Parts: sequence; structure tokens; C-alpha cells
Amino acid sequence: MSFPDDENGDVFRRMEASAFDFSIPHNVDFFAIFATLREANVVAKQFIADHNAGAPLVSVKTRPSEKGGTELMIVKSMLVTHENVTNFENLLAQRVAQHDGYLDGWGVMQE
Repeated sequence: MSFPDDENGDVFRRMEASAFDFSIPHNVDFFAIFATLREANVVAKQFIADHNAGAPLVSVKTRPSEKGGTELMIVKSMLVTHENVTNFENLLAQRVAQHDGYLDGWGVMQE
């Protein structure tokens, strides 16, 4: 496959080299860090509202971050494509930026 020359593209090339199965949906974990639990909860509630409106998610959780502050983890089942991951990451980034947070990556396990 051909992937864009960006950070996600680099991850996808490594996944492809390790024989990741892109043909089936996987649970993808997306992470963001916030200074406070209150800010993390505001963004968490936005994604829960999306879920309730028909944009299904596997889970939305907050917990103390090892880096300080609060970590938000959103798990979404999806076909793992560059476009799908980047689009969801961009939505998360827009919401996080409005609430004193920053993205802290994404990950997926081959089942």
C-alpha cells in the first residue's frame, strides 16, 4: 500500500511491514491529556453525545495520567485506514484544543 508522508503514514508503513490485517475492523485507542479532570470530562461528554446520536464508540474513559493531569481514552472500532484514523484524530484534536489538552497518540493491537 501507499501511505502519505506524515506521522500516521510512518506508523501505517510499520504496521504493514509487520503483516497487520487491514481488512477487518479493530478497536483503535485514541489518547489525549488534560490539565484537569473537569476539562477531560467536557470532551468525554462530547464523544458520549456523538455515540448516543449514532456514532458508535466502544468506550470513553478518563483516568489519572502518568504525565500529570487526566488522560482521556476513546476506543473506536473501525477499519484501520489512514483516512479513518486521521479523520477521527482530527476531530479529537479540535475538541481537545478547546479545553487545555493535547493529543497523546493512538494505538491498535492486532487481534
